[in-house]
Amino acid sequence: MDTLIARLGVALAIGLLVGLERGWRERDAPDRSRTAGIRTFGIAGLLGGLVAALAEALNAMSVLVAGFLAFAGIFAWYKAREAAHDEDFSVTTVIAGLAVFTLGALCVAGDFRVAAAGGAALAALLASREILHGLLKRLTWIELRSALVLAVMTAIILPLLPD
Repeated sequence: MDTLIARLGVALAIGLLVGLERGWRERDAPDRSRTAGIRTFGIAGLLGGLVAALAEALNAMSVLVAGFLAFAGIFAWYKAREAAHDEDFSVTTVIAGLAVFTLGALCVAGDFRVAAAGGAALAALLASREILHGLLKRLTWIELRSALVLAVMTAIILPLLPD
């Protein structure tokens, strides 16, 4: 699976998977009123892969950085315009778009398996909005504090202790 075409196919598939979730969430919105769905995210993943391929061909990673910044600027500008019109200031779709572009680039410039896993995790995270928000509403301060103490002890203090 080391051909460029196969890697671009994975980049496209990641975008389509995330776009499927985003499009499903807005499926009842009238035509021409949805921001980004299956086609937009598919293009974002493919574009990330193509920009990474171009950067590798030219041996200039600055092309990848410029491509990412251009994509980020255009996507954020469009979403900001829509947010002002609809008074919906959620940033999740913009962050998801940037993640899909990045995962598409990773398919070509890095390990496509990591990118595919990241795409699946991203789609699952986006799809679990209601579950996560419900969990957050039921979480008490004592439970949150206990989880934070455990995380600090495990990730910060324990590695500092001598064997």
